[in-house]
Amino acid sequence: MTGSVFAEDVLIIHESYGNTHQKWKNRLEDASGGNHTVTSVTSMPADTSSYEQIYDIRYSNSYTMTSSLQTHYKALLARGGTLYLQTEHTGFGTRNNSVIDFIEDDLGGGTITYGSSNAGSGSITQHNSSGTFDTSFSGTLTFVAAGKLTAIGNGEWIAKTAAGDTVAAVWYGSDLSNAYTGKVIVVTDINYASHSTYYTNTNKNWMNHLRAMLVTSFNTTPQSSISTSQQSTVTNTRNASQSNNKIFITQSGVGVEINITQDGTNNLVIGPDLTNAGSIVGDYNELTIVQTNNNNIIGIDIDGNSNDVDITQNTDQRALIDIAGASNTVNLNQSGGDNHSSIAIVGNSNVMDLDQTESGNKILFLDVDGSNNVTVDQKGTGAHFLEIQLTDSHTLDITQDGSGSHNASINLSGNPSTLNLTQDSSSNQNYMLLQNCTQVSCSATVTQN
Repeated sequence: MTGSVFAEDVLIIHESYGNTHQKWKNRLEDASGGNHTVTSVTSMPADTSSYEQIYDIRYSNSYTMTSSLQTHYKALLARGGTLYLQTEHTGFGTRNNSVIDFIEDDLGGGTITYGSSNAGSGSITQHNSSGTFDTSFSGTLTFVAAGKLTAIGNGEWIAKTAAGDTVAAVWYGSDLSNAYTGKVIVVTDINYASHSTYYTNTNKNWMNHLRAMLVTSFNTTPQSSISTSQQSTVTNTRNASQSNNKIFITQSGVGVEINITQDGTNNLVIGPDLTNAGSIVGDYNELTIVQTNNNNIIGIDIDGNSNDVDITQNTDQRALIDIAGASNTVNLNQSGGDNHSSIAIVGNSNVMDLDQTESGNKILFLDVDGSNNVTVDQKGTGAHFLEIQLTDSHTLDITQDGSGSHNASINLSGNPSTLNLTQDSSSNQNYMLLQNCTQVSCSATVTQN
């Protein structure tokens, strides 16, 4: 086979099983086809931004896909990198399901299912000759008590048992949400590269083929863009039927004040799934909604504590808002073009001030889990897309303005962070930040114009 011609920085994270990490390291550094620079560790370093490939060959149930790990891995995939994830037989279901949930739910890899029974020790004889894996490979692999993937969603199978059980699969950037350009691979048995009994010449050759396949198409400037599933949500919301004005609210509890004004045709106040009634449950919530002109939609779901929500919409806007608990305050003002907003807040003392004004198509997704302060202003005549996911104490001040089409995707975790982002230009601007703050605090000011 033709070996890799690109020398890359590779990180191997392992749990010292069967010297598997050393076997992979040898093959990746081998001058005949690797030439990579390999760092082997037993815990995730604070900074992984320099790596083109990460091999997480841990398999025990104690190694789940934590939010910190996900931040590292998403950043790798967003910049075009390669991620290898190890799973095992059904005795390690916690690890297996954590990996599958990460690819399915967080990366957008489609519906994926891990088998409830094992592929066992059967010979691995099927290799995907019509896929992107090197079609010249053949032979019988030696796996031991392997798990199996009974559904791989948008992925592509690499190897199967004689009985047709998938034991290795890959998801490319085109198989994932639009935020990612790299690829992720899953192999359901670690023993093929562990003890000498299983480390056959055919297994070594297969690893060489994987080594070449896993070389990245590295992109140092990841792009923010709306995913297919997100676009479907926007389209479905905008196309929701509202014959004449409708209000459906089920309210339970004490101290709730509701003030709704609708003026025009086809306005709607309903539930966040656009079928069930909006439900406000408990405590000291206040809700004020004003909709004027035509074809507006609001979906609302508030559950408890001292929430205060003010929404004003005018002309073809949509807003779906979910709030659950604590002293949240949300102010949303949409005016102008056919915009969309989706906001989900879980708890603590969050303060949101969100404006989408003027003409042009403005799309916003915001997901808040903890104590955050967010100020967003999308205006101008351009089409702007913004996706934000926050957990805990982060402060954002974001302005998208001008006639250009501006995209921004931001995902912050770890210690408190402050970000000031301005995109203001007639030229299209794009910004992506996936950050896990490991310092006492982090901050950044970014201007694109």
